[in-house]
Amino acid sequence: MSRQITQPLNQVRLTNVAVVRLQRHGHRFEVACYRNKIVNYRQGTETDLSEVLQTERVFTNVSKGQFANTKILKKCFDTSDEETVCRFILDNGDVQVSDQERAAQLESTVREVATMVAEKCVHPISRRPYTTTQIRDAMKSVGFMVHPTRNIKQQFLDCVRLLQEKQVLDIERAKMKLAIVLQRQDGGGGEDDDNDKDLLQKRRDAATKLLIEEGVTTADIQPSTSSTDTRIVFQSNPALYRKIDSIARHETVQGRLEIIQQCVTEEGDVALGCELERRAQ
Repeated sequence: MSRQITQPLNQVRLTNVAVVRLQRHGHRFEVACYRNKIVNYRQGTETDLSEVLQTERVFTNVSKGQFANTKILKKCFDTSDEETVCRFILDNGDVQVSDQERAAQLESTVREVATMVAEKCVHPISRRPYTTTQIRDAMKSVGFMVHPTRNIKQQFLDCVRLLQEKQVLDIERAKMKLAIVLQRQDGGGGEDDDNDKDLLQKRRDAATKLLIEEGVTTADIQPSTSSTDTRIVFQSNPALYRKIDSIARHETVQGRLEIIQQCVTEEGDVALGCELERRAQ
């Protein structure tokens, strides 16, 4: 005689979910969430619980489908309203991540950091970028460890600093190509035009002096094309960007800062003679 096997009605088995867990007053509480919605909820971009939770119930064990007792909820949270408790757990609980997910997150972060280093850094002499593979090998050589939740840009800066300290690679940040555009004041002709040219030259000289004082080399500043040129084009270390923006708005300069190129690198084929000379240096 055949028998039908049924699952107990008081158990709800959920698979392929992200679990947020909270320990409170000696009891464990869990909620089952969609994996890609937890971050959105905590950032405030998603407020609808139905879009975040697989089911708007509080569990003691999601994997076994065991719901939390109403009396225990009342005791631990001073309310038996499960929606309120779910929000509290989402805000304060810990997201449970499997080993495979953690490994995937770490790999993704390593790839992002290495890609950013490859895109924004160059060899100091050849001015050519490294490949992502070279950067990843160097990161492994110096023992640089990424953190899956830390800011990518900060980890990029830490990685570059460590590579420079360990001298595994000759590497530095690629320079930015910028321009300070001076606000031109139109004259009425005759002597006024000469006065305007003199004033424009004084502003150019003031801007150039301030740039050099902040660390921009004279060789990186392009000479003006004419006496009426209102643009000062130059290359600079990205770390000086904020200071240069202040220079552009200085009362003696009265200009604005424009970004022409984020990263200045050498492109095209490498001449054998130049490469041998670089290696010799």
